[in-house]
Amino acid sequence: GGIGHDLIAILDGDSANPFVLNEYYQANVDDFSKGKVQFKLRDLEDGPHSLQVKAWDTYNNFSVATIDFIVSGGNAIKISRVLNYPNPFVNYTEFWFNHNRPFEPLDVTVQVFSVSGKLVWNHHQTVMTEGYLSRDIIWDGRDDFGDKIGKGVYVYKLTVRSSLSGETAEKYEKLVIL
Repeated sequence: GGIGHDLIAILDGDSANPFVLNEYYQANVDDFSKGKVQFKLRDLEDGPHSLQVKAWDTYNNFSVATIDFIVSGGNAIKISRVLNYPNPFVNYTEFWFNHNRPFEPLDVTVQVFSVSGKLVWNHHQTVMTEGYLSRDIIWDGRDDFGDKIGKGVYVYKLTVRSSLSGETAEKYEKLVIL
C-alpha cells in the first residue's frame, strides 16, 4: 500500500499512538481478500475499552470497524450481591448474583441446607450472561425428591466455577420459606 495505508488499530481513541498491524496480518489460504490479525494487547487497565481497526484494500477502499470490550480484574473470578428473590418465599424464588465474567459459561451450584446441616436441594446449572448479573436459577422450594420442604430458615451455598479457567468463588446466604 501507499503512504498512510497501514493496517492500524487505535485503542481508546488514542490516535496519536496507533498500533501498526501490517506484520500481524495473515491472508486466508483459500481467499486472499480475507484474513486475520493476531496481536496481543498488554497491560490494559480493568474496565471498558474500545479498539478501532482501519484497513485499506488494494483498490484503495478504506474501511473501519470498532470493537468494545471489557477487561476484568486479573484472573480471579469474583461474585457479589448474592441473594434470592423473593425472600421470604412460598413456592418460587430466583437466585441472583453479580459476577465479573460476562459472556463466559459459568458452572453454578446451589446447595440448600437445613440449619442442622442436612443437604435438602442440590442444583447444577450452566449460566451465560451478557452483563454482570445472573438471575437464571429458579427454585420451587422442593427437595431433591420433589417434596415440599418445611417452613423455616435455610442456609444456601452458591458456588460459581469458570468453565474457562476452572477457578471458583462461593458464598453462603440465608433464605426463609413461609
